Parts: sequence; structure tokens; C-alpha cells
Amino acid sequence: MAELRKDPLSGNWVVVGYGGSKSSGTGLCPFCPGHESFTPSTIRQYTDEAGDWLVRCFPAANPIFMIEVGEERRGEGLYDKMGNVGAHEIIVENRAHSRTMAMYTREELELVLAMYRERILDLKGDRRFKHVQVFKNHGELAGSYLLHPHSHVLATPIVPARVSRQVIATRSHFVQKDRCLMCDILNQEIRQAKRLVSMNRSFVAVCPFASRFSYETWIVPRFHDANYENMTGQTARDDLADMLLDIMKRIEQFTNAYTIEIHTAPNMASAESHGDDLPLQEYYHWHIEILPRDFRSSKYKREDEFAVSAITPEQAAEAMKAQ
Repeated sequence: MAELRKDPLSGNWVVVGYGGSKSSGTGLCPFCPGHESFTPSTIRQYTDEAGDWLVRCFPAANPIFMIEVGEERRGEGLYDKMGNVGAHEIIVENRAHSRTMAMYTREELELVLAMYRERILDLKGDRRFKHVQVFKNHGELAGSYLLHPHSHVLATPIVPARVSRQVIATRSHFVQKDRCLMCDILNQEIRQAKRLVSMNRSFVAVCPFASRFSYETWIVPRFHDANYENMTGQTARDDLADMLLDIMKRIEQFTNAYTIEIHTAPNMASAESHGDDLPLQEYYHWHIEILPRDFRSSKYKREDEFAVSAITPEQAAEAMKAQ
């Protein structure tokens, strides 16, 4: 049984005892039309006029986090651990098996982005979940071995370490200067235009100053908002779809493997306090990070939001002692 354990030195939470992926055993793609019986029951789907699904969302067949599990926070001496309560959902983005995001029409991409918003809103309604993370891995170098275009949604009982560091950094900047850090970054990037890739009415795409990967690109709203799921205006939705399509067409000229992450604020209803009652909405600024992968960068493990281990350290120690 998987569980969450806290590293007392780094403060990071790690999932241990996770069994890994299950195969349908048929050799057929479980995400293709006509193979719906290979996946768990649909949570939500968008359909066309004929009733055929266009975008599907369903629970992961072998989830990292599970709604049915109790939180059960407990200690083992100085160590802290808890159940892997949460949610793990799969969004199948398109009926076509081998299309990449750069091949989508604006209308197709808007449906995917709308499903992201809907699932974040729904999962944030559960106060047990302090953070909802949407990400897409494309290509084997990014850790995806299923070609059919799909994304993951993870709802977790803790805020991931990197997100927590972003919250702390943006809050500190706001306390010192009474301004949003990301807004200040955008103003400088637009003014200098050295790392600016593209810009439209609502969004800016930049290669971040301290990029972790070659061609890493962030898409950031020019308007201040902490939450991706708050984006309800059609103009902003159109502009985001246009910007993401533009950037993905550029990215796919350099690599066929990448990770896309939506960084939205932790669940404001249940996120930990950071020292006072200063609202997250004041200082956090949502954005999308696109992290291209190549052979060189794939030799080094990406700073995942959650490390996941197939076996527990107790099992590992026993196996190693037996050698």
C-alpha cells in the first residue's frame, strides 16, 4: 500500500510503495475511440453533435493518490507519514492517436484547456486537497510511453515543495515591495525583450532568466490572477489557446519530448498559512511552464513535484542486505 512520507532534512514529501502502471494486456491503445472499456468509467467528457466524445476525463487505472484512502496522519518516532489520499485523473485530449498539441486547432485546444479548468475547480471543492496539479508528459524522454495525447491531474493533501517555494518567494517580494513578483518580471522582460518569445493581448511567452532546460518557455498572463481556473473571459481563453499553439509549434521544431505544467495557486480554502493573513490572490501569479527534454537533460532527473518510489526503503534495505 502506497503512503506519503516526509523527509525530515528537506521537508519534501515522497510517495513510497507505489506499484507502477498497469497494462491493458491487449496491445491496443486504451485511449483510442472504441476502447473505452479498457479505462475506468468517465468522470466528464465533451461530445460533438453526434454524441462522440472529443475530450474525456476518468480516474487513473493505477492512481498515485486515491480519494478512498484516509489521510491518517501519524508518526513513527521523529518521522511523519500519511495515507496517499488525493485524486489522480487522466484527461484524453483528442480522439486521434498520434496528434501532438501543435497539430490541434484552436477549438480543440480550447476544449482541453476548459477541461483543465473544470477538473481543478471540482477537485479544489474537496477541502482535503491543498493543491491540484495539471501536467502533460509527451515523449519517452519526458517519461511518457503512451503516444495517445493525454494529461494528468493530481490532487494532493500537501503543497508540493517547488510550489511552496514559489509561494514563499512571491509572498516575500510582495511584503517588501507591495508588488507581484511575476508582474515585475513580466514588465522587465517586455522592456528588455532579450528573452521575450511572443506576446498577444493577454499573454506573454518568455524563456525564463534561469532556465533549467534548453528552450524552456513560460506562458504568463499579462493580467494579475493567482488561479488559472478563474480565467472565464472568452478573450483570454482565445488568447491562451493562440499563444500555446504558437509556442508548441516552435517547441516541436527543437524536440519531440516535453513536459507542460500549469502552476495555479494552492487551494485557498485549505492551504497552509505562510505567517499572516495575506491572501494568496495578492501575490501569487499563475503561469504555464513548458519544459523541453532532450537526451542530455533526460540523463538528469527532473525536479518532479513528487518523487515516487516503487518499493519502500524497508524493502530496499532488506533486498540489499540479502546480497
